[in-house]
Amino acid sequence: MTLRQRIGKKRTLIVEGGIDVDLIKKEIDKEVDNHYNWKEPGLCQIILQGIKEGDSPFFGARTGKEIEDAGYTERDFVVDLFPDMVYTNGLIRKLKMYRSRLMLLLPKTCLSWHKDPSMRMHIPISGDSDSFHLIEDTQGNKVVHQIKPGFAHLMDTEVMHSGINLSKKVERLHIVGCIDAVSYTHLTLPTKA
Repeated sequence: MTLRQRIGKKRTLIVEGGIDVDLIKKEIDKEVDNHYNWKEPGLCQIILQGIKEGDSPFFGARTGKEIEDAGYTERDFVVDLFPDMVYTNGLIRKLKMYRSRLMLLLPKTCLSWHKDPSMRMHIPISGDSDSFHLIEDTQGNKVVHQIKPGFAHLMDTEVMHSGINLSKKVERLHIVGCIDAVSYTHLTLPTKA
């Protein structure tokens, strides 16, 4: 059964548990935060997988139009740009993610109401109960979804949705990667979060 079949009409599905968020945070701090100033309002995304070694970690982080205009697709982003992030890169490969990036929502910010060309895998790194997703259900209603750190969550982002951080103090940081939910079948899904 594919992940698309498993998610059905639900909008989120846990596909992996036991993720070491503290180790990911250490790798991000050492390999990304110490070298790039990416946590500025209006930026807040940095790509973890590029097209080739040495690519800018900002190319392809924001919009698909930039990628298309350069003659690429999301699936071209499979090369680890931070090779010393061993645990994080291994997790991304295990989950068959591509065009993976760090996405930060600063306190009191949100993304636009939009839909993506493919489903996304989210690995929450930080946030609190005031950060969540708003995703349109099959009747067009906007439904709140909160996802837990320590798990990888498949999200049906091919429908209208947004990420929201209402916290006054806590940043919301996720690893977000594209996923081919049709051909993806290998995981044994956890039964409970």
